Amino acid sequence: MFPTLIKFGETAGIHMYGLMILLALLSGFTVTSKRAKTIGVDPDKLPLMYMLVAIAGILGARLFYFLFSDTANFFSDPTIFFSASQGGLVFYGGAIGGTLTGVVYCYFAKIPIWKMADVSIPAIMLGLAVGRLGCFFAGCCHGSSIDEAHVSTVLLEMQGGSVVLLDHAPFLSLIFNPGVGVGSIHNIPTYPTQLWEFTGALSIFLALSFMWKRLRHFDGQILATTMIFYAGLRSSIENFRGDKIRGEDIVSGLSTSQSISAAIVVLAVCIVLIKFRGGIKPEKEFVPDDEEYDSEEA
Repeated sequence: MFPTLIKFGETAGIHMYGLMILLALLSGFTVTSKRAKTIGVDPDKLPLMYMLVAIAGILGARLFYFLFSDTANFFSDPTIFFSASQGGLVFYGGAIGGTLTGVVYCYFAKIPIWKMADVSIPAIMLGLAVGRLGCFFAGCCHGSSIDEAHVSTVLLEMQGGSVVLLDHAPFLSLIFNPGVGVGSIHNIPTYPTQLWEFTGALSIFLALSFMWKRLRHFDGQILATTMIFYAGLRSSIENFRGDKIRGEDIVSGLSTSQSISAAIVVLAVCIVLIKFRGGIKPEKEFVPDDEEYDSEEA
């Protein structure tokens, strides 16, 4: 819809997708640092983890893209993994890569893993919401075409297309101009799947924030709840996606993300069964040494 914020020459510039990915990482890390204090974690221990998680997340997102969406080209020429002009990012790959890296870091840094998972997983949803706006601006992760669509109103015209209202469900739709987006769906209304996932991920973040303060009963609860909520959201939206390069399971007929979502739900249920009897282990809000000294002086 609006792929480039500022252009420098023919191809160089500040691209909205990259900018929103950066904002997604920053927003997620900011929320994590703020909430980590409530479980007694010194935020000064976290910047190195953020750097490692960001690197592992991007590498994991790239790897999943090539393994499930562009397998033949990847194995014939693995160097395309490092080409900025080829391939894309897959959220599940980034989430899995970043999570595993975060677990290893917490283990060696002696940070409580389950508590840190509960703190950081809502931040991942916030980051995803911001990242999906990047997809909206870039024109990727779009929906399929809408049959017998009738545009009633053009809400917003942008350099890469338009946001329009239809006179029937789903009512809000996106129309891409040629040269924008993935695939060949142009000049026809498509399902606004990027905006759906933005709304869903943001709603999950807000619900988890409420749960963290008022409805938390055991360590790992927020993590498991997020896994179930997002798996349901992603599997539902996948039915309306139109960028068919994502890959499909030949046996089940599900997309790669739907297959992963099913596994995620099973894992989440296992976490609940294992952790719910353990309750919440003691935690005390982190207070810097200088603040403790000041309070004692007072």
